[in-house]
Formats: sequence, C-alpha cells, structure tokens
Amino acid sequence: MFQLESKFKPAGDQPEAIKKIIDWFSSGKNIQTLLWATWTWKTFTMANIIQHLQKPTLVISHNKTLAAQLATELKAFFPHNAVHYFVSYFDYYQPESYLPATWTYIEKEATINQEIEMYRLATMASLLSRQDVIVVASASSLYWLWQKRFFQENCLVMEIWKTYDFKELKMQLLKMQYKPVHGKIEHWMFDFRWEILDIFTSTEKYVYRCIFDDDKLERIEFRDSTTMKLIDENDDQIYYGGWHSHKVIVWPATQFIQDTSHLEDILEQMDAEKEIRVKEFKDQKMLVEAERIKKRVEYDIRMIRETGFVTWIENYSLYFDRRLPWEPPNTIFDYFPEDMCLIIDESHMTLPQLQAMPQADRSRKMNLIKYWFRLPSAIDHRPLNYWELEMILWWKPTLDKEDYIDVLNDASDTYKELVHKSEKVAKARGENQLSVVIQKKKEKAKTLFLSATPASYEMNLSKQIVEQIIRPTWLLDPITYIYPKTVWYTELEKSFEELLQKKPRLKDFADGYSLNWNQKEIFDA
Repeated sequence: MFQLESKFKPAGDQPEAIKKIIDWFSSGKNIQTLLWATWTWKTFTMANIIQHLQKPTLVISHNKTLAAQLATELKAFFPHNAVHYFVSYFDYYQPESYLPATWTYIEKEATINQEIEMYRLATMASLLSRQDVIVVASASSLYWLWQKRFFQENCLVMEIWKTYDFKELKMQLLKMQYKPVHGKIEHWMFDFRWEILDIFTSTEKYVYRCIFDDDKLERIEFRDSTTMKLIDENDDQIYYGGWHSHKVIVWPATQFIQDTSHLEDILEQMDAEKEIRVKEFKDQKMLVEAERIKKRVEYDIRMIRETGFVTWIENYSLYFDRRLPWEPPNTIFDYFPEDMCLIIDESHMTLPQLQAMPQADRSRKMNLIKYWFRLPSAIDHRPLNYWELEMILWWKPTLDKEDYIDVLNDASDTYKELVHKSEKVAKARGENQLSVVIQKKKEKAKTLFLSATPASYEMNLSKQIVEQIIRPTWLLDPITYIYPKTVWYTELEKSFEELLQKKPRLKDFADGYSLNWNQKEIFDA
C-alpha cells in the first residue's frame, strides 16, 4: 500500500495535528477541518494522513495549476504508488448554448489535450486495478464519466502462454476505439506484423510489444514509443513493474465508448420523446419549433444508427446510460471504494465552485431546451448536484424528496411526462430517484477540509477543528509596525537607514525610489 518517502519528519504543529486527525477518523467520525497557516507544509501533513489511513484518496482543488502542483508534490512523497492528475481535458471548450437576448445559437467547439486525456484514463484504470491510488482532481470530478462496469468489461487482458485468435484481437482493439497504425505508431494505435503486436496503450507513455509463437503469447516487452528501444527493467515509468511482465491490461482508448447492444431500444426511446415534444409544440401552435426539433432529432437518430456517433451525443446520455430521469450521473466517485478518503483543498474556494457549477450547467441547458434546440432529456447530461454530493459523502444524513422535485418546477411538460413514466418503471423494480442516490452512499468515507480561512459551512459541518499554526521551522512572522501616513517621516527615515545598514544590497533598488525629504510640506498639505 502507501509508502511515504521523505527526509523530513513532522515538526511544529504537524505532529499534534496529524495525531488529532487520525484519532478522530479512527473513532468512527467522518468530517473535520484543518485550519492551517501559510508555510506550515500542509501537503506534508496531508501525505502523513494518507500514509496512516492507507485508503484510496481523492484530493479536490479549485484550480488546475494548483492541482498539478499538488499532484507533483504527492508523487515525490509516494514514488512507488499511483498518484494521478484528473482534470478537464479540454485546452479550449465552448459549450453549446443559446443567448435569447440576441437570438444567438453557439455550436459546441472543443480542443482536447491528449496527454490529459491519457491521465484521466490512467486514473480510471488504476482505481479498478489497485488500492494504493491518490487522485488529485479539479471541480470537473463532478462531471459525467463512463460507467465503471462498462469500462472494466471493455478492457483486453494479455497474458503469457495463453492462445489468442488474431482476428478476434483486432476486432476487440477496434471495438475499444484503437486504430490501425498509419506510418508512425502513436497513442491509441496498434500494429500487427506477422507474430508481433504493438499496442500504444491509452494509459501509458510506452508501447506494449506482444510476441507470439503461432497463436500463443510468448513474451511481453515494454518499448519506448519514439525509438522502440527496450525499456530498462529498473525504469520507474514501467507501471506494472517487472521485466517481460506476465500479464498486462489494455484499457479502452476513450471513455466515450457506448453500449450499443440495445441500440434500437435507445433510438426508439429517443424517437418517442421527440414525438411527445413535437405534440407539445403543436398543441401550443408552435409549428416552426415543432419542425425544428423534429428534424434535429431525426438527423441524430439516423447518424447514430449508421455511424454510432453524433457530435452532441452526450445530450442523449440518459438513454445510453440507461438511467432514470434526474438520476445522478456516473462520476469519479463511483470508482472509489466505500471507505475512501476525500480531502478538499482550499475548501473556502473549492466548495463554492462545487455548488455553482451544476447551477450554471442547468441554466445553459434550460435555454437550449426552452428554445427548441434540444430534447428535455438533455438536462440529464449534467454534473452531480451539490445536494447529491452531500448525500453520497454522508455530509447530509437524510434526504427530502423536495431536493429534486424543485428542479421540475420549471421543466417542460415532456420532461414531467418522462419522470412520471420512469417512476412507474422504477416502482416496478422497487426503486426511485432517491433510492439510487442512497445506493451511491459511501457511509465510511472520510472527509477533511483544508483551509487557512474556512467558511461557516465547513466549520458547522465539522465536529472538530484542528489548528496547524506553528511552522515546522519554528519561524514566526516578522513584527509589523503601522504608523500614520503623515507626520512620522523622521521615524520612517530612521527605519529605512537602519534597514540599509543591515542589508546594503537593497541600496541598489532604493536608488530608483529616492524621496526628496525636503518636500514634506507638500505631502502634509
């Protein structure tokens, strides 16, 4: 499991803070706050807590850059464990939206960062294959993610001494969205040459070379993706470890592989919702709007049936995920075990983000639905609502039905009809929207808020506030003297001269900011 490596030892307030936090969690309590001061090495404290708990940990930061810095530091503390960086993979993202004030429709436009997408896929793979995982994420951890079960089922296990059918291997790789090589092998590509199969996996920066003897897998090698040289057995970048590993797992090339085994049923559901929406518009004498949504959905159905994809396929995720209307989406939280540890870094900044993002997403989607660009079910391609997050992490022990009924107040008649139908189906299965949220609960999850200025929300939620004020270096903040801005020029001159005597090098900088002290009368005036 976790192996913390550091030449430092806890000092200052750190030992007491670590002991209090660990004792609190060990007693069965699940929420607390660490109030820290600057330069008290909170990351080192965080690493010691992870080392003591020995549980898969999710750290959420409010900023991509800070998350990257935190992931780098934690990787240095845990070089032998899986430390991952999980943020939005868009370098540029313009979501689909409609501005009714100017009658402006904006199509979705995005540029994907392939390296960050690799980090995301590696995160999902690690959570499904090992226990010693630390994930540093941004607020994008609330957004929709591929189903855990389907991601796990669509992987390819390559094991030495097993026999494989080459045709079936190719079909499986194509199904996982890997592409045959054209020229140079790149990420998400494979190359079959006689009895050698090269796979540039989606989760690593090197190539798996599988060498066969007829149809039996004889050896697996790790090759540099640029030079194709054999990677040294002691190289830290070998994820699975070992030389000529006996077994490797090839994970899907994308998180957007859809379950098409029930494609016709999915398309029928989309068409049925379209018909209800068209009828709703016609009843209101909105013939232009009825024709617009009819043509849009029919085009999407035709494209999905023929190619399996359409640019805005996420708007139909409700049907592809086989969820009930307003059922919580799948997120990174579903990949973690029930006894996970959650650390909210800079909680006074991060928690407001987690609260605001679902509301902003809903506002944008409601405009698209209200003005006839999308079906009402598009609202269900969404991040986790904050009240759902509270419920899943056991911050909120009870849940009122009004928490999700409120969202239906401004919904269309079509969506209300979908909810009504789904409730009948769920009732027959002994489920409802609330029961699904409850099933996702992680009653043993532990939450630690980190903040130098915690807000009243986390202070009230936490039953224990741990302070980390004294620095490991035992250095105190310098004493600061505040003088009135007028009259005290003599004292200011004296302080400045004393400072220059202690630090003569500052004189070079002070020359550019010299003050004519004979002009005090001007300042006094």
